[in-house]
Amino acid sequence: MEFYKSEDRRKYQRYETKVEIYFRVAYDVTTKVKFRIRDKRGQVSARKYAATSKNVSAEGLSFISSKKLHKGDRLALEVYLPKSRDPIAMEGQVRWSEPIILKRGRKKVFETGLRISSVENQSVQKSIYYDKDYQITWSVVLEAVLGSFRIISERLKR
Repeated sequence: MEFYKSEDRRKYQRYETKVEIYFRVAYDVTTKVKFRIRDKRGQVSARKYAATSKNVSAEGLSFISSKKLHKGDRLALEVYLPKSRDPIAMEGQVRWSEPIILKRGRKKVFETGLRISSVENQSVQKSIYYDKDYQITWSVVLEAVLGSFRIISERLKR
């Protein structure tokens, strides 16, 4: 996985990533009716979709997938890091989703941006902090996906 800063005018610095993600859309039963399947334990589960991350920030993540999503959709994510069997559980809300133009004959895909609310049931907002020594804003999202900011900071200086 390579790390480098993505220049843009967002609230937090973006770091380009490419990790495997699976997500489910958590539909609000009072406003949407969608087909759901019961698992072996009899619990209702939504369909799982595959995606690949594009970048990550202190409170967000963007990814590419074939699933069209809508602003406000709530997602449950499983993020798989290279060389790791166990996924990192995250929850978030879609902020935007746009189709990507591909060459003819290819499947339509979408780039989606999420605001992550929790990582392994830990609040993202409560985890965001600025480290004065390394001059970097960090959070549980970045720690989960990228690792230690001290290591990343050293790589970015090279």
